[in-house]
Amino acid sequence: MSNQVIIRLENIQKSYFMGNQAIPVLKGISLDIHKNEYVALMGPSGSGKSTLMNILGCLDSPTGGKYILNDKDVSKMADDELAEVRNSEIGFVFQQFNLLPRLSAAENVALPLIYAGVGKKERMERSMEALEKVGLAERSHHKSNELSGGQIQRVAIARALVNNPSILLADEPTGNLDSKTSVEVMEIFGKLQQAGNTVVLVTHEEDIAAYAHRVVRLRDGLVETDKTKSTAMAHI
Repeated sequence: MSNQVIIRLENIQKSYFMGNQAIPVLKGISLDIHKNEYVALMGPSGSGKSTLMNILGCLDSPTGGKYILNDKDVSKMADDELAEVRNSEIGFVFQQFNLLPRLSAAENVALPLIYAGVGKKERMERSMEALEKVGLAERSHHKSNELSGGQIQRVAIARALVNNPSILLADEPTGNLDSKTSVEVMEIFGKLQQAGNTVVLVTHEEDIAAYAHRVVRLRDGLVETDKTKSTAMAHI
């Protein structure tokens, strides 16, 4: 882990409005995440972890407080600026995979590069590099209906990596997988973190959170506990 702070949250608040009534979801979250950290966000339903994930991923903006991502204040950015930050700084891995069934694994992985305006030859080269990192280069021409659930999630992880993002955000990444496949996918996240990536994971499962080196628990829109364990104790 480096000393560089990649994510800084200062008193982040988020309220949703029903008519004139404000419903506070996040009530003042302050948090630093360093480059190359492996952090799990946990909390019961209604704790605010999904809302916090959306703010971290620049899918939503806070109603109060400041969010600095890689030295940029993204808390006050307009939607088009946020979209640019999402494309360049953040790799998303979702529970539902979100692959396009008609495209091959390599074409699915290359999709973010199309939006970034990268030429076809470079897109395919970078797509294959990302598939290599998740151990799936030999299945690059297969469509998702020819892959197992674990392989599909690995393609989704490769797609998240292809832009060389500052952070990988994984939202319940093993939610649709059996326990054996979940272990395989979590081992990939561990290897990516060891290779220098910053990983932030949202999960409600204790055994999945155990792979992270730091666990931040939310309750009622606030940080309840924030504990770092020694790498030796974490899953290798």
